Amino acid sequence: MTKAKRDILYIHHSGLFGGAPRSLSYIIKNINLDTYNVKLINIAEGPINSFLEKLPGNFEIVTGIKPFHGSTVAPKSIKLFLRNLFFLLPSIYNAYKVIKQNPSDIIHLNSTCLFCFAIALKFISRKTIIIAHVREPLRSTLSGSLTAYFIKNCTDGVIAISDYDLSTLHIEDDNFPKIVVYNFVEESDIPTSSIKNYALHEQLNISKNSFVILYLARFADSNGWKELIEMALKIIPENSNFHFVLVGAHEKEDLNYINNKNIHLLPFQKEVSTFFLNSDLFVCPFVEPHFARGIIEASYAGLPILANNVASVNELVLDGETGFLYNNFLEFKNCLQHLANDSLLRKELGSNGKLYAKENFNLVKQCKKTFDFYDSVKLISTHG
Repeated sequence: MTKAKRDILYIHHSGLFGGAPRSLSYIIKNINLDTYNVKLINIAEGPINSFLEKLPGNFEIVTGIKPFHGSTVAPKSIKLFLRNLFFLLPSIYNAYKVIKQNPSDIIHLNSTCLFCFAIALKFISRKTIIIAHVREPLRSTLSGSLTAYFIKNCTDGVIAISDYDLSTLHIEDDNFPKIVVYNFVEESDIPTSSIKNYALHEQLNISKNSFVILYLARFADSNGWKELIEMALKIIPENSNFHFVLVGAHEKEDLNYINNKNIHLLPFQKEVSTFFLNSDLFVCPFVEPHFARGIIEASYAGLPILANNVASVNELVLDGETGFLYNNFLEFKNCLQHLANDSLLRKELGSNGKLYAKENFNLVKQCKKTFDFYDSVKLISTHG
């Protein structure tokens, strides 16, 4: 007898491009469609939906539900906290309607900010597994504490993308299902060649002898892009061949933040192969703990890494082997100049990084961990 398919419902929370929808797309594209019926719902309008609707399974946009922000990605703000509270009850009610209209065996929340679905499921007598993806550390604030409380008490398990992110939930129950599955890379998105084609240099009108330092992340305060520019301005006068290329702006005003011929601010890009292929170094200046997808992609591409030594980020870099971690401006400057002057060291670090990335951020391995977790959690679900 053929085993019946299981219905799985994925919930996403934002209309913008970024690491979270990209990671989710890898999961959906690699799930066994002979085993699962897939549906994806996004609670937000935005440009990402043209990408999400092309994924396997059914796709729908649902309004009337707001994310409850309690992570380091969102700024500390009384206004935001009040907004969280104001929309929580309506969001729970509308989440309840979504679940009733989409009966599922598994619900996978793509962020902890979607815990309203977990609360709503408590009012439905149905054996549905609900899992939350912990994609960012929670703040030690009331919003963060509330998020942690409802995730621990209303979901059946969590998948965290780093050990540090998981630790911010403060899970004391050893039997609570949890796993760390690092984000992963689809190798087809990463250039296989290590030979520059200088397309980026032509685009930016810079010399082929330029030393290109790449930043690839959202232009968010927590990602330290402004701090990187401040450091760059101190370094460029003595290093006129240094070019800092920052990719990830969503707002037009960010593109005009600085006017310097050695600092290039670019909007978010869907296709990033050209940037990896034509850069000499990848830099991650995050000032708040947060997983840096750019690091694992850059490592896959064979670039050495220079990253701020903050939690979560420092899980992705082997200091002295795949790159360097810095703790202050002087260390950043010294490491940067050392790497710029030593091409053999850059090559060695890049080669080490590629091997490390293929072992620890492999798409097939990490997807299997995710799908195996679905199976393990279903045996001990408390819903129903």
